Amino acid sequence: MSKALLLTVNVHGVGPEAASQPEADLFGRDAHGKYTYRIGLERLLDALRAFGLPATLFWPSGEAQRMPALFERCLRDGHEVASHGRAFEDHAGLGAAEDAVIEEAHHELTRLAGTPPLGFRSPTGTLSERTIPILQRLGYRYDSSFLDDDAPYSLAGDGGPAMIELPVSEALIDATHFRRRVTQDRAEALMSEELGALLAVDGYACLTFHPRADIGIGRAARLPILERLVRLAAAQGATPCLCRDAAERTRQSLIAASG
Repeated sequence: MSKALLLTVNVHGVGPEAASQPEADLFGRDAHGKYTYRIGLERLLDALRAFGLPATLFWPSGEAQRMPALFERCLRDGHEVASHGRAFEDHAGLGAAEDAVIEEAHHELTRLAGTPPLGFRSPTGTLSERTIPILQRLGYRYDSSFLDDDAPYSLAGDGGPAMIELPVSEALIDATHFRRRVTQDRAEALMSEELGALLAVDGYACLTFHPRADIGIGRAARLPILERLVRLAAAQGATPCLCRDAAERTRQSLIAASG
């Protein structure tokens, strides 16, 4: 597979906090997610449009219901809509309810987008042993939740024979650095180092951004980081592509290699 750069966005508003406390109590430091609704996501979409970049946006169905206009703009701008669960549930602890949660999010995103999502990313980073088989049954073609490899691989051994894993790198997630309150320059330097290394070794890198005010790239001073990282990847021969396309290319490569 030629070098691929995935630009992904986890659409987090107040959902992470609202999953464990009443939304009416979310003020001050607990309300950073409201930045997503007011300006963060719109600004990030503006930047992607200005730079001519395709992105895959992982939407929790609950956040899509809050922002129908921005959800529709994602589709108009040609971005991919993938599933990020329903309302930030921990899939590792859902038990028998997991089928219903995944299905509800799947059907709601299908209704809003007009076509079913092909990709999934856990809203909390955790999956159960049942998650991949459920996604396989619903027709998903890839997952992008794991940190256990640097390059895409088949999920056949995890119950998803038709699915590909598009792993994420913790060092290529904006929240990893901004959650630790590092400076913007330091965050960019760490992401650049990881990006260059992954593209050189495996020809694959997955950048993940958030539109929130606290842990995300949505602030005006941070957005130029996005363009500079893409330029760095381009200098190494990597072309931005949607997750669904990267998954299909990987699947075809695996088929060719096997036979």
